[in-house]
Amino acid sequence: MKQLDEETALAIVFANIKRKKRTEDLVRIAEAFDFLVRLYGSQRRVAEEVKLSPEMVREFRSILKLPPGIQELVRARKIDDLDTAYRIAMLPDSDLQRRVASQVAELDTQDIRDVMRLISSAGTSARESAKAVLASKLRDLHVFAIDFEEDEYRAIMRVAQERKTQPAALLKQVVLRWLRRHAGRAGAGRG
Repeated sequence: MKQLDEETALAIVFANIKRKKRTEDLVRIAEAFDFLVRLYGSQRRVAEEVKLSPEMVREFRSILKLPPGIQELVRARKIDDLDTAYRIAMLPDSDLQRRVASQVAELDTQDIRDVMRLISSAGTSARESAKAVLASKLRDLHVFAIDFEEDEYRAIMRVAQERKTQPAALLKQVVLRWLRRHAGRAGAGRG
């Protein structure tokens, strides 16, 4: 495996983040992102450099927190979907992560709804999952858990897909627009 330097890490990222058919597995891409974050000093700077959201950089890097056995499933592409790997990484303990990862690797599909049903059936409630995400957040990352009704959730997912963006990035855009519109009222006196 080729040693990472800035040029190699950027090449891995650019060649693999926008394609459906990646040449590299998610662990290798996560390693490239992690190298770049250490080199540039922050996820935000890397995100700006590669034209992604900081949330997306964080999601890739979360794969490196998975236990080695799960990372091997990801390297072997038995788990080959970023959202799936990220959701497994957000589970509260490594035993549960291993159990869910082995079941996901055996699924015929990696549709995120199937994965979420699997995670739910593993005994982790949405509230527990949200707590795990909040507890594991990285420095300079602020997380809010929002409880949407099913139809609201589907609408957000549809609009995000239409705009070819991640749901979290879409919600962030909406909130930032709202804040700018209301900044005169809420932010008076700020400099």
